Formats: sequence, C-alpha cells, structure tokens
Amino acid sequence: MGKRVTTDTLAFIQDHVLNVTDLVRTKKLSQILDSYADTKSTEIFIVQNEKRRNAKAVIVDLEYFEELLRYKEAVEQVMDEEMVRVAAERKDDVADIPLEQVIGDDFSFDEIKAEMDKIELDDEE
Repeated sequence: MGKRVTTDTLAFIQDHVLNVTDLVRTKKLSQILDSYADTKSTEIFIVQNEKRRNAKAVIVDLEYFEELLRYKEAVEQVMDEEMVRVAAERKDDVADIPLEQVIGDDFSFDEIKAEMDKIELDDEE
C-alpha cells in the first residue's frame, strides 16, 4: 500500500519541490538563500532535474545541515563505542561455530581469499 497523502504533503510538494530550470530562470534560488540569512532554518527544498527525475538534491540551511551532521556523528560514535564494548565483552568467548556455517553457501573460501587479497592490494596503493 502507498503512503497516505495529506494536504500538508501536497503543500510541501507545491512549495518545496523545485525544478532546476525554475531555479535558473527565476529568482527562487536567491529567495531561498535570503530566507536562510540571519537565522537557522529547518526549511528544506528538493530540487530535481526535469529531464532526469532521479537527479535530485536538497537545499538546506548550512547551520541546520551542520546540526544534522553532528547528530549523525554522535550516533556513529555511540555505535562504534557499543561495538568495542561488545567485542571486549566477548573477547574470551569460544568461537564454536564453524566458518562454513557463518558464511553459509553464499561464499566459497576461494572467493573470500580473493577479496582479502584485493583489499590488501588496495591498501598498498
């Protein structure tokens, strides 16, 4: 089933999904950038190329984008710390599952070895 469309969704699409041609031919880009001046804004705009619908980007206030990146970095740091904690907790556990069972039928030893060799060559470059 598709997602429910609301009047808010339609208003967002009408006001915030922009065609790159419209940005170039009008003052819309300047208006968007001016709206970000002097205050942090959470307002975002989606820009797409009319000829290539999958060519999309987001215009967002730089201060707001930096805030989002800090959240992302904090989440990644917590995940890294949790992985280190779990690894330290399990360091003395006995690995009693054979490698063949862990990797299943998806990989052969030769494929894994070839990938490891490829990674080592990339690291040397």
